[in-house]
Amino acid sequence: MPHIVIKTISGPSQKQLQDAAEQIAAVVNKTMGKPDKYISVSVEEYSFEEWEGVYNEYIKGRENVLVKPGYSDPKTFR
Repeated sequence: MPHIVIKTISGPSQKQLQDAAEQIAAVVNKTMGKPDKYISVSVEEYSFEEWEGVYNEYIKGRENVLVKPGYSDPKTFR
């Protein structure tokens, strides 16, 4: 605990994903006071075509999404 999942559209390099995961883990350590040994971060990559399903299942209308995206249409990102 805690385990953080990054869901993203495919594209970032492995280094970018690794850097993001490490920085997110560091922020969780700093802000929540969780020791590094308890923090894990995974990445799930999706195609543009798959993203609508991700949006509808994990983002749209969910109260636990604390930072909302600036779009409401996952096909056009508007």
